[in-house]
Amino acid sequence: MEVVIMGCGRVGAQLANLLSMDGHKVSIIDMDTKSFNRLGKSFKGEKILGFGFDREVLEKAGIEHADAFASVTQGDNRNIIGALAAKREYNVPIVVARIYDPIRALVYNKLGITTISPTSWGANKIKELICHSDVSSQLSLGNGEVEIIEVEVKSNLVGYASDKINVPGEIMVASITRLGRAFVPVVGTIMNEGDLLHIAVASTAIPQLKRILGV
Repeated sequence: MEVVIMGCGRVGAQLANLLSMDGHKVSIIDMDTKSFNRLGKSFKGEKILGFGFDREVLEKAGIEHADAFASVTQGDNRNIIGALAAKREYNVPIVVARIYDPIRALVYNKLGITTISPTSWGANKIKELICHSDVSSQLSLGNGEVEIIEVEVKSNLVGYASDKINVPGEIMVASITRLGRAFVPVVGTIMNEGDLLHIAVASTAIPQLKRILGV
C-alpha cells in the first residue's frame, strides 16, 4: 500500500515505522524537520517538510495515488482539514483522523472519515479498570465501546451451552479455547471446565455479563 501520514509526533512516527517495516510505501509530513528524528535510520519512506493540508505538500507526498491517509498531528483542526482534503479532493479510499474532541469525532465519523478519539478511548479504559478490575479485557474496539473479554469457565458454567451467555446486540461468545486449540462455538456447544471464553461485549453490558458469569 501507499500511505501518507500527516504528523510526525510519537504516534505518527511509530505508525510510519510499523508500515515501513511491513514493506508499505510511506510518506510522512511534518512542519518541523526535527520531528523526523523520531523515525530512526531504518525508516525507508519519504519525509516531506510542510503543512499537511497544503495541496502542493500533499501532492509531493503522493496523495494523488495514495491508498490511505492518516492525520495524527496534535491539532484537531489540522487533522480534520487534512482528512477532508484527502477524502473529498483526492478520493483516498482509507482516511483516518485522530480527534481529541469526542463530539467532533462522532460528527466526522458520520461524514465518512474514520476517527480515533484518544480522549474517549482513555476515559472508557480507565473506567473499565476502576469498575471492572475482576474481568480480563484483552482488546478494546473503537473508542472502547466494545471489549473482548477472556474468561475461564468455572464449575458454575460447566455443562451449559455457550450460547446461553449471549445477549443479542450486547454479549456474544466469539471463541472457545480448549486444550490449546481455539474454535468458534455453535448453538449448543457445551462448555467444559478450564475452557477459555473470548466474549465480545458492549462496555455498557459488562455488569450484565458479570452477573451471567457469576463473577
